[in-house]
Amino acid sequence: MEIFGVPPLACIFIFIAACVGGYLLTKPQEYKDELSLRLKDRLRHSREPKQSEPVAINTTPPVETRPLVVTRHPVETRPPVETRPPVETRPPVETRPPVDWSDIAGWDRHFQTQFSDGPFWVPTKIGSLGWHSVRFLGSVRKRGGRVWFPGCGIDPGPRFYAYVGSTVLATDFSPVAVRVQRKFAELAPEIMFGDWPSFVKSNAPIEKCGRFDVAEHDFTTGPPAGVFDSVINCRAFQGLSPSAMTAAARTFFAALRPGGAAMIDTINVQGKARRDVLENSLIDAGFFLPFIDSERWYRAQLESTGIIYAMVLGHPHIPYREQYPAEHFDEYAERDRKILGSFRTEYKARLAEEEPSVRKALDGQEAKVAHVVYATG
Repeated sequence: MEIFGVPPLACIFIFIAACVGGYLLTKPQEYKDELSLRLKDRLRHSREPKQSEPVAINTTPPVETRPLVVTRHPVETRPPVETRPPVETRPPVETRPPVDWSDIAGWDRHFQTQFSDGPFWVPTKIGSLGWHSVRFLGSVRKRGGRVWFPGCGIDPGPRFYAYVGSTVLATDFSPVAVRVQRKFAELAPEIMFGDWPSFVKSNAPIEKCGRFDVAEHDFTTGPPAGVFDSVINCRAFQGLSPSAMTAAARTFFAALRPGGAAMIDTINVQGKARRDVLENSLIDAGFFLPFIDSERWYRAQLESTGIIYAMVLGHPHIPYREQYPAEHFDEYAERDRKILGSFRTEYKARLAEEEPSVRKALDGQEAKVAHVVYATG
């Protein structure tokens, strides 16, 4: 028997499907929302990987979301490692002066790494900027302008003195330093010094350029030919051995005319013992050191306290060297500063008392004077 040409069993299946479809179409909306949330929650938190799937153990994004970067390496064309020549090892760059100041090769290496042919910065007001030696220009001009720079190194200062009218001899025992100074001799001031026009504008007009000579010379072996009004040694004296200091001081003394002056510029020479050794070499050579009695009295008083101190601009300062417990540093340092400062009044009185004899020696035409500059940096 057929219903509208359809077998009875097929009719039963059609009827059941229609009932189920109608039920789903009429289910409340909240059931759909709840079902959706369950499915979403299960996808995010409850899904267990199949045995064939890798288990994620980090938060790296899926590979397919990142661009694929392909790095191609060039084909190795070098010979096997065992046939390569050994790699050349170069010594470290020498940036500090040698420990032994008589080491010419060590100074050569040092100057080689430090050299620059400019342009340099020229002080528009003498002594305010620039190089250490420039601040002595006024004294050099006053004494006559013939100046020797023993141990000049690669300082552009000597060339500057010649440009402004002095007769200059720059010497060093380092061949590298001599080559650098000779290179300076070939440069015009406008090329060598970056603000030369500014300097000329801010100072008295330069009538004529002086003379600039360079020579390889060891200043511990005797003076060069000639007589000089001034000798300027910038930071090439303090590191010498005591015997070399004595020889150098005698050389400087012999090179000066009567009434001439030596400028010994130093850096970080601290303590009574070191300063006494340096000064004694100059005194033994015959130099007059202004105010030496007052200075030595002052240093002796400071040393007698046993306090660790360093001289900065002529005043004792307390450096931080763990000499006090950290929690009491300020308290103890202030206490010791007052002790060190207690000698200042008498020190100034001694300077005033010594001044007339110093002035007399400086105004005379015979004494050869040595000025020691104790700079810190």
